[in-house]
Amino acid sequence: MGCIYSRNKKLNSECVKDSTEPAKTYSWDKKEKVNPADFTIEDLNGGEAGRLPGTIAGQQFIVQNCRDSCIYLLDHINTITIDDCSDCTIFVGPTTGSVFLRDCQGCVVAAACGQLRTRDCNKLDLLLLCQTQPVIEASTKIRVGCLQASYPQLLGQFGSAGLSVFNNKWADVYDFTPVDGETNWSILTSHLTHAFTLPHDEKLSGVGLSVSPQGSVVPYTLGRPALTSGHNATLVLVLPHPQHHQTAHQFIEALTSRVPDVEIQLSREVKLDEPDAKRILGDAWSGLSSTGMAVVALLCVGPGVSQACTIIAQEKNTGQSSSPLLYVTSETSEGAGQVSAFLACPAVTSL
Repeated sequence: MGCIYSRNKKLNSECVKDSTEPAKTYSWDKKEKVNPADFTIEDLNGGEAGRLPGTIAGQQFIVQNCRDSCIYLLDHINTITIDDCSDCTIFVGPTTGSVFLRDCQGCVVAAACGQLRTRDCNKLDLLLLCQTQPVIEASTKIRVGCLQASYPQLLGQFGSAGLSVFNNKWADVYDFTPVDGETNWSILTSHLTHAFTLPHDEKLSGVGLSVSPQGSVVPYTLGRPALTSGHNATLVLVLPHPQHHQTAHQFIEALTSRVPDVEIQLSREVKLDEPDAKRILGDAWSGLSSTGMAVVALLCVGPGVSQACTIIAQEKNTGQSSSPLLYVTSETSEGAGQVSAFLACPAVTSL
């Protein structure tokens, strides 16, 4: 009896001791509860809705069952699905993952994303910054163009989403379900500034969204794989330095203002390994590859492009005591080889 009583007493004391210990907490217990309604827009008919900067903050989002409406998502997003929408204007802020449109028709969609997919869609105008090939499936009458957009918070939102404004494969569309003798998609030949309705709501319009090429944080690129017949091509590399994005934007602004007929065929931001860097740049890369920063590349086309790029680069490089900021290929066979080498290097082709 004494032994049994002692053992039970010991167990009881342990139970009392355990009951006074604080409950364990885990990381998922500390996460703020998410209300799905805050990240969903649905059943909108003839209306206007949206989200202001800072209100989505990288969450997933859903847009569904909307008709003849305007929707503006002015923040960075994780992924978004847009389902069963018709005759809508939709702006999607920088999205880390995919923008997936399903069963939509007659919509104008402006989006920046890591990936774009459509399925069972018809008659869409897509203004894109897409880091990978846009993919269409069972979709018809799709028109694609280069996204042009700006508002004060947009560039910072690109950084939060992990997207580069210089990596844009908007025109490299992959049709998963091609039809013999038919073309399911085409390239827009002009800007759609007039066709994209801007917000009227006081709070949404106060953000300052613009889809005009003037002031766009996304460079306008032709996106076509073949060079324009009869035009010269020059590759400009913005070499690694702390303000290389700013330098790239300044270069584009200077080039397009001085030579209106010059255009950017494509832009890329890549980290080159040392063999590729030496093959493309030769001695110009000496001492720069160890910085670990990316190169911004601009393939410029148009009459007089080489001379204009060279002059601007000389102006930018003047006063640089150590390394140049810009490298411009020459109008020689060596320069043409450098262009080809850059476009063929794995860091570029794997994007």
